[in-house]
Amino acid sequence: MHSDHTPDADPEQLLKLLESQVAVARTRRAARESSRGRAGTIGLSIIVGGAAIALWMLLLLLEQMRPQQSAPRENGSAAASELAR
Repeated sequence: MHSDHTPDADPEQLLKLLESQVAVARTRRAARESSRGRAGTIGLSIIVGGAAIALWMLLLLLEQMRPQQSAPRENGSAAASELAR
């Protein structure tokens, strides 16, 4: 007769198996946290860059909207001095 008796694992073997599984889980967790950190850094860089570009474009737009100050002042001061005469 053939018996299906499996030998019991030694406690030392079980401990080694558990340690190897814990080591694999640690490496996976470290890799996941590392990739998450990189993604966060890239995302933050994109946000800051986009904000800087938007600010630059806003400043250009405001500069274009500003009236030319050199020509109207000369004409305005001349007109005011003529009216005073």
